[in-house]
Amino acid sequence: MQDDWVGRRAYPRLDVNLPVHFGLVDIAGRRKFNTFFSGETMDVSLRGLGIRMNSEIPRMIPIATKLMGDKKKYDLNIGIDLEGDKILAVGEVKWSLLEIPHQLKMGVLIKGMGHEEEGKWTSFIEKQYRESTQKNGPAYKVMESIQMASNHLDKASSRICQQMKTYEAKQSKPRGRVSAPSMTRR
Repeated sequence: MQDDWVGRRAYPRLDVNLPVHFGLVDIAGRRKFNTFFSGETMDVSLRGLGIRMNSEIPRMIPIATKLMGDKKKYDLNIGIDLEGDKILAVGEVKWSLLEIPHQLKMGVLIKGMGHEEEGKWTSFIEKQYRESTQKNGPAYKVMESIQMASNHLDKASSRICQQMKTYEAKQSKPRGRVSAPSMTRR
């Protein structure tokens, strides 16, 4: 189920582990429940979170069927511990995966945040992205590998073009005078 969403993501994901705490809110956003869970992010983006829970799974299982699909009744009221700040958001579970016996993973679309929190979140994501593209960051290493491969192909292409020009030049040179065969018999 997870793979269905990977190709449809609007924003790139960054591997970041942040503590998260969340509770349930009805899908209309009017009623909050006193049921709270904790976990951590596996990855984050401007509008989404990958959340992993390693405990409290037995308490979550009866609720899990009401987080997605036809029986959906709840969204998540999420608190993200962000470098000393706590960001609050409302999120919609888009996929979940129970890895027996001890781990539940969920993909969560961020549906809303307060204006100030959205600014902090955006700044955090931009900072993480910049750091990941700096030298030795994962994105930088991918870009560096692509650049090296491109340089190698450019050199090979130049070498092949030079060989073709040399071959064409040899083919177009006259090879001395060629006389027609004599038609007389001896």
